Amino acid sequence: MNEGKRLEPARRRFLQWLMLVPCAAVIAPDAVQAALASISNYYLHHKDTFIKAFDDTNQGAYQYLKVQLSEEKAGIITQGAAFEFRNILPTLPDVGGIDNDNTCYLIIAAWYLAYYRPMKELGLLADDVGFMIYELNRIDLENMSERQAVQEGKAKFSPEAETRMKHWAENTQLRKYPENWVAEFIKGNGKNFDFGYNYTECGLCKFFHHHNTPELAPYVCLNDFLRSKRLNTGLHRTETLGQGDAVCNFRYKYGRPVTQTWDTEISLIRERVKSGRVCTVPS
Repeated sequence: MNEGKRLEPARRRFLQWLMLVPCAAVIAPDAVQAALASISNYYLHHKDTFIKAFDDTNQGAYQYLKVQLSEEKAGIITQGAAFEFRNILPTLPDVGGIDNDNTCYLIIAAWYLAYYRPMKELGLLADDVGFMIYELNRIDLENMSERQAVQEGKAKFSPEAETRMKHWAENTQLRKYPENWVAEFIKGNGKNFDFGYNYTECGLCKFFHHHNTPELAPYVCLNDFLRSKRLNTGLHRTETLGQGDAVCNFRYKYGRPVTQTWDTEISLIRERVKSGRVCTVPS
């Protein structure tokens, strides 16, 4: 695809809830969250919600692909992706459902895989899937209100958020769910960074590895920089499991400029994908 092309301002928003709000807020009203937490197959119970979200975003994907390719190819890809997503959704691994803030990222991974399969049949690459979602996510984040961005950004640095993040990371180390992430919370000194994570296992890498598409993993990670820039949370990261490293070293500092983008990272990603050095998973 031609990376220089950009979407028209009036395009339907694509990633309507991608990494913008906590998963629990998207998944269900507060009044029913407790009941849903006990449901064994989380994805099937929320099937209608997730399919509707995908179908809504698929309209945005169609508009994007129509410009980049053609109406015919856009139709082939989006129809194929809708079919794929419906098949993938009930097979997603259990990582704790509503009790795990990262559950929503597995649903996002299913989006990548759903688009990749029909796009690959037309000769397109993981790079093309990654750029499409990156661009549409960028536009979505730009449309986020300043008030919402400030509120969400500051909330990540509250004492309550730190307690929650510590608890989440400690739970991952119990390895209750084999397909889950495993992380360590890192308390910052307020000078170099405020807080961070060291991920030693990645649920996305495990998912993509299981589906023989490890080349998709690095592209999901790029969206972290878009979100951090919009929320002013100052993410800096030099290693990721998605790019074949031994750790994901997330470091956040409120107000620090986010300088990492598609343009700064894509050369290394393409090199890693070409060499097959992507998607680190436990041996």
